[in-house]
Amino acid sequence: MEEEEREVVRVRVRKCEGVLQPESRSFAVDPQITSLDVLQHILIRAFDLNGRKTFGISYLGRDKQGHENYSSLISEWDLGNAFSTSSKPYLQLKLDIKPSEESPLLEDWDIISPKDVIGTDLFLQEKRVLGSALPFTQSILSQVGRTLTRVQQALSWTYGEDVKPFKPPLNDVEFHKYLNHEGQLTRPEELRLRIYHGGVEPSLRKVVWRYLLNVYPDGLSGQERMDYMKCKTREYYQLKGEWKERCSTEDLEFIQGNVMKDVLRTDRTHPYYAGSEDNPHLQTLHDLLTTYAVTHPQVSYCQGMSDIASPILAVMDNEAHAFICFCGIMKRLEGNFRMDGECMSIKFSHLKLLLRYSDPDFNSYLVTRGADDLLFCYRWLLLELKREFAFEDALRMLEVMWSSLPPDPPEKEVELVGQPCPPGEIQKSSRTRHMMRPDRGLSP
Repeated sequence: MEEEEREVVRVRVRKCEGVLQPESRSFAVDPQITSLDVLQHILIRAFDLNGRKTFGISYLGRDKQGHENYSSLISEWDLGNAFSTSSKPYLQLKLDIKPSEESPLLEDWDIISPKDVIGTDLFLQEKRVLGSALPFTQSILSQVGRTLTRVQQALSWTYGEDVKPFKPPLNDVEFHKYLNHEGQLTRPEELRLRIYHGGVEPSLRKVVWRYLLNVYPDGLSGQERMDYMKCKTREYYQLKGEWKERCSTEDLEFIQGNVMKDVLRTDRTHPYYAGSEDNPHLQTLHDLLTTYAVTHPQVSYCQGMSDIASPILAVMDNEAHAFICFCGIMKRLEGNFRMDGECMSIKFSHLKLLLRYSDPDFNSYLVTRGADDLLFCYRWLLLELKREFAFEDALRMLEVMWSSLPPDPPEKEVELVGQPCPPGEIQKSSRTRHMMRPDRGLSP
């Protein structure tokens, strides 16, 4: 029981890479919010691997005879066991760097950095990133860890005596109070405020998320919403059947290859996507992302979209409905993935202004360390913090975040087809129009 209540686990890591001199790092993590994915990202940053090297992780423990030996750390269960049985006085890890051809499982996909999306030079040109010393990296990780701990406590509703609890999640009975006798939503702003204060019961998410993601036009009755979703479902399957008509064989193969590469590594520890590669939910996620790429040629498919679509599919548990919702959210987020990088540049500008106003001391500290460009926040902004939380916590975080935005329903219906490429772009190579990241030869 004592291990379960620990808030901090001290970690010592020894990196071994062939004949090179071993390196060591020390840091602390919160075991309640540190998943294997998070630990991997911390190690990559701590040793400045930049996602370019693959590695294996093992932890020092004792076998049944009491002998010390290293055990592989390859799953969330392994990590939980390491935290509970092998972390006193500290958890000792070994990081074995492997040649890249040994294992392709951890490459630049695993940490989305500014260079992973073409066009982000707009804000990179503002200021070159200064060399960061390890103490600075650790201080940032520590600050982020404390912030995530506070957010995690809020999401888990573990309050101190002096903290007034938020409202419980919105349930079906309360939700119907926002509808009139015909089933029309009459108080959309109040509904969003209610969700902001408490989230939504899991069983109700597939209904409420359609409002949060601006799927429905204003004023639809209950029956009209059902008819609307049936119509859009038919439209989706028609679009899905037109892949080869809308896209050349070369383009389609390129898109599908990139989509499947990411799908096979998206939320695979969650039961909905776990198991073998034959899991039908993986194919469903692949199909809806491929359909989006084919029907939205100006955006196509970009690294990170699978992280946006994954929770939507898991909640909707319906391919067509998930695609419709994905189109709803991508109306707002597609700029994140465009090659010109303008949208992300604006978001960084806004974040800088917010930080200067809300925490001038911390902002000044970042300036002195050459990190006031806030590039370490890139993934947070790109994926709306989805990867920074355990899956179930991410669902609540996302719905609370979405509810903070004003309603923006479509005038007639949510568009399932994007704008075609401009005439001058049509003849470009598929590998140019669908490019997700620059050549690996580019400097990190």
